[in-house]
Amino acid sequence: MKQLSRQAQVAKLLKQKAKQLGIRVKSAKSDSFSGGTSVSVRFNAGSDDNVKKFKEYASQFQSGHFDGMNDIYEYSNSRDDIPQTKYLMLHDDRADDILGDKLHYQNEYIANGENVTYPQFLYRLKDQSDNGKVYNWQTILLQLAGGQQHRDFQINFANRKDQ
Repeated sequence: MKQLSRQAQVAKLLKQKAKQLGIRVKSAKSDSFSGGTSVSVRFNAGSDDNVKKFKEYASQFQSGHFDGMNDIYEYSNSRDDIPQTKYLMLHDDRADDILGDKLHYQNEYIANGENVTYPQFLYRLKDQSDNGKVYNWQTILLQLAGGQQHRDFQINFANRKDQ
């Protein structure tokens, strides 16, 4: 039987943990290159609490971090008792998947009466949801994608003509 590489073991462990936490993984890929190894996990469903737990769990599998100021990789979390990877990327695609084909750079995103970029919009939506626990950001985004209105957040979808 073929032995999995250390980075492939990391990807497998992360997929298993995500499943336990109710997080839907779209893809989990591992790679090896001359400068080291990497693991990339994309997910598109799960509660904020479980995503936080998942990210905390995943952090043990990254052996360090890149120090851009000195242009070096620092092995600050290296362990021999578990498989690790040099670079670990966790891509949270929950918001993008909710908006689907309505996600477009020409849309106008408004948060608390201010025009903002899409990343700023998501940050504010999640931040207000987390701090006040007034509403669930995913529910609000679903409603906005469906054309409903919200007092603090709006998306004015660009009218595109297919040519």
